[in-house]
Amino acid sequence: MDSKVRQTYQKLTSDCALLDERGYKIGNGQNKIAPFSKLALLRLFCYIGSLEKTLSAAETLYISDFMGTAYTKDELLRIVRADKLGRDGVIDAFVMLCAPFAEGEADGVLPDGTGRLIAAVNEITLDFIACDGSTSDAETAVLGRLIFRMKNFSSSWLSASGTRAPKAPPAAGAETKPAPVKEKEPEKTLEELMEELNALVGLEMVKSEVYSLSNLIRVRKLREERGFKQPKVSLHLVFTGGPGTGKTTVARLIAGIYKCLGALSQGQLVEVDRSGLVSGYVGQTAIKTKQVCESALGGVLFIDEAYSLTEATGQNDFGMEAVDTVLKFMEDNRDDFVVIVAGYTELMERFLTSNPGLKSRFNKFIDFPDYTADELTDIFLLRCRSYGLMIEDEAVECVRTFFEDRCAQKPEGFANARDARNYFERVLTRQADRVAPMDSLTDDELMTITVADVVGVVL
Repeated sequence: MDSKVRQTYQKLTSDCALLDERGYKIGNGQNKIAPFSKLALLRLFCYIGSLEKTLSAAETLYISDFMGTAYTKDELLRIVRADKLGRDGVIDAFVMLCAPFAEGEADGVLPDGTGRLIAAVNEITLDFIACDGSTSDAETAVLGRLIFRMKNFSSSWLSASGTRAPKAPPAAGAETKPAPVKEKEPEKTLEELMEELNALVGLEMVKSEVYSLSNLIRVRKLREERGFKQPKVSLHLVFTGGPGTGKTTVARLIAGIYKCLGALSQGQLVEVDRSGLVSGYVGQTAIKTKQVCESALGGVLFIDEAYSLTEATGQNDFGMEAVDTVLKFMEDNRDDFVVIVAGYTELMERFLTSNPGLKSRFNKFIDFPDYTADELTDIFLLRCRSYGLMIEDEAVECVRTFFEDRCAQKPEGFANARDARNYFERVLTRQADRVAPMDSLTDDELMTITVADVVGVVL
C-alpha cells in the first residue's frame, strides 16, 4: 500500500473514532462507525477483486496488509460467497456510512466530513484497483457508481438539513455562451468539476459513467507509475440522445476532467457541427476540418449531429472527406486529442457503420435520456432561484402540469432542458407585462411569479 494512502486511511480511522466518541451511530444505532468502515472496505475489496471470478496474488496481499490480517485467496473468496456480495449491497454500506459523517458535519464536529470520507474512499479504492497490472472497466465502474451514490446522498442530506444551500447550476442542455473576460479565468480543480457535474439535474447514469471513466484514467496512471505495462485505451466517446439533454454541458466538463487527470494538455472544448467542418468547394473541406482539429489539439473536439457528415450523398458532398480528415488527425495526435461525437441514437449507429475507422475508434457510449416532467420542473425552479425569484405553490403545480403534458406528447421540436429555459423566459415576460403597469410595487410583488404568469403559456 502506498504510504500516502496509508496516511489517508489513518485519517479516515481517526475521523471514525471521533464520531464514535461523540456518540454518532450507523443505521439503527447498533454499529460503531470505525469497525463498520473497516468491514465495508474489506467487503468492497473482496467484491471488486472477485469481479474476474478470482483474486490475484497482489490483491490478496494488499487486503492482508491493509487489514493487518493474513488472508488467503480462498478465505477472501469465502467472504464473497458467504455474504452473497453484490454491487448494490456493497455500495449501500458506504451510503449508510455517509449519514453519521453528514451529521457530524452539520453539527460542526467534523468540518467537511462527507467530503473527507468520499475523498478517502475514492483514493483508497483506486489504490487497491491499481495494485496489480490487470485492467478492468468493471472495477472502475463499481467505484464510479459508489462515489456517485455517496455524493448524491451526502448532498441531499446536507441540503435538507440546511447545512449547505443547494446550488443553482445552469440547466443541463442549455446553450451557454461565456461572457468575454479580459483575464483568463482560473482553471477549475478536478473536485470542482466533479461537483459541477453532480449538481446537474438528473443524468444519474451519465454521471456514473463519467465517474467510472475518470477513475479508469487515474488507475491507469497509477499502474504506469508502478511500472505495469498498460494497453492503449481510447478516450473518444459517443454521446447519444435528443436535443437539450446536456451533451454539450457534460462534454465541456469531461474536457476539464481529462485535463486535470493529465490525459490532455489544455482541456479546451471546441464545438462544431457539419457547417463548421464541410466546405462547398473541392479541396477546401480537408483544410477547413484540419484547422478546426488543430484548434482543439490538447482538448476535446465535440461534433454535434455527427451523422449529418455521412447522411448526405452526391458528387458534391464532402462530409466523408471531413470524417477522413478527423480520423487521420486522431491517429496522428492520439495522445493529446479527444473527439466526442453526438446525436440521436439510431442515426449515430448508422454514422459509426459508415466508415470502418469510426467503429474501431469509438467504443465507449454514454446515453442521455430525455428529462422527466419532474426534472424539467426542477430546472425551471433552479432558474427562478438563480434570479432570486419566488414562485407561488399553485404556480409550481401549473408548471409541473405543463411539463407532464409536454413530456407525454413529445411534440416535434421537443428539446428537453431548452424547453425549460424557453418556458422560463416566456413566463418571465408574462410576469413583467403583469407588474409593469402597477404602481408602488413592493419587492415581493416585483420578484414573485404567480399562477397568472404561468397559466396559458405555450411553446
